[in-house]
Formats: sequence, C-alpha cells, structure tokens
Amino acid sequence: MAFLAAGINLPWIAMDWISSLEKRFGSWAIPRLGVYIILLQGIGYFLLTGEYASVSDLVLYGNGVLHAKEWWRLFSFMMMPADMSFFLLLAMYIFYMISSSLEQRWGSFRFNLFILFGYLFTVAAAFIRPDVLIVNTYFLGAVFLAFATLFPEVEFLLFFILPVKVKWLGWITAAGFAMSLFGGAPGDRLCVLAAFLTYALFFGRDFLRGQAAAKRRKSFIAENIKVESTARHTCTICGVTDQSDPTLDFRYCSTCGKCFCEEHIHQHQHE
Repeated sequence: MAFLAAGINLPWIAMDWISSLEKRFGSWAIPRLGVYIILLQGIGYFLLTGEYASVSDLVLYGNGVLHAKEWWRLFSFMMMPADMSFFLLLAMYIFYMISSSLEQRWGSFRFNLFILFGYLFTVAAAFIRPDVLIVNTYFLGAVFLAFATLFPEVEFLLFFILPVKVKWLGWITAAGFAMSLFGGAPGDRLCVLAAFLTYALFFGRDFLRGQAAAKRRKSFIAENIKVESTARHTCTICGVTDQSDPTLDFRYCSTCGKCFCEEHIHQHQHE
C-alpha cells in the first residue's frame, strides 16, 4: 500500500483492464453462469450418491492429468457438491442467490471473468504441486468473499434463527483462509493463494484506493488538529500563549497593534 500512498502509478492498477476485455469479448459471456455451476454440482451429487464415481475420481489431480491422461479432472472437480447431506439444497440456493447478485451488480461478463480466473488459478495450483488433490472449496469461497465485499449488509439467518450480516461471515471465511494458508496442507495453501489472486484482481485496486483515501483523510485531520492546537494569542514580551496558560487574558495594544498578556499590556514601550 505504501507505493500508492507515495504517488507511484502502477499500470495494472491504473488501467481498467476488465472494461477493455469486456469491449472485445463481452458477447462471449454466458448469462446465468451460476445456474450451470449448480447443475454441474447436481450431476456430481448424482454420480457420487449413485456410486457411478467416487470423490477420488472427480478431484483435480495433477499427476493424473499429466501421467494417466485423465483429462476430465480439469473439469470434474467443478462438479464436487458443496455438501453431501440435506443441506446441499440450501447450499445450492445460497450459491444461486450469491451468483445472481454478483451477476446483477457486475454484469454477465465480469462475473464470467471472475469464475474463469478462479478456475484457471485453481488449475494452475494443481500443476504447481501435481502430487496433491485439489477441490473447489476455496474457489467457491472466493465467490462468497466477493459477495460479502459488495453486499456487506445483507443478513443470513444462522441456524435459521440468528440474523448475521454477511460481512461478518466474510471475515470468518477470510480467517479460515488465513489459517489454511499458514497451517494447512500444501494443496490447501495453493488453493487459498488461487482464491486470493482471483479476489485481488477484482478488488485489489479498490482496496488500494481506499488505503490511499484513508491516509489522505488521516493527514487532513492531523493538519486540522495542528492548526487548531496553534496558539491564537502570544505575548510579544514573555512569549506566553493562550495554549501554555489558558487562565491568562490577552489584549492587543490600540497603538502598536501587538499582543500582550495582562501583566505586560501596560508595561511595554513604543519606539
């Protein structure tokens, strides 16, 4: 953040690269992409519960792609359902609400781009460490963090009873990411980094602008405090001020116009 506050311009921050891409490729956007992701998870749930596939068949495994030619893993990990219990329908509904809200705020292209970068970074993580298993948990978490950033005041009913603003759930999610980053398995760490990079691409500039604005605001307040703390009256002879001794009275000489404390107002001489 210091480089922005210092006035150094970074091209990738200054340029609205998303708008530039949207002008060229906006027509390629897939409307309601979140619905298709939910459908994929529904298919994954059917495959797992029907024992047509196992979790190990669907996860992204770099060595499986590179050495066993299991190319389907590049896409099948997106089919991993968020939950395997009764709460799957609830999880699907929440993701539908989140994805629809993001698409409405951003537009189809930007939401597509967010999903695309999250996917690409996650796949890249699988090839950085091809010996670990990669799932879509943190990828979906990045989508939730985007929602929490744009709609912080939305409330969810925790346990169907307790209303909690989504910004607090976002902080809890971010804390979980941090714990995985510093104390998780190698695969978890890479997935967290992938999710963070996705989030940073879309919100990093706004965060840096906010930090710069906060620094300017802090500087402005400090200057005002400094001005307010400056003495209004200073005795020309002894130098005492209304700040150093607020109990004193100060007067200005009608002849020379200078300021004096009550002790020296009648003792000074004019040249």
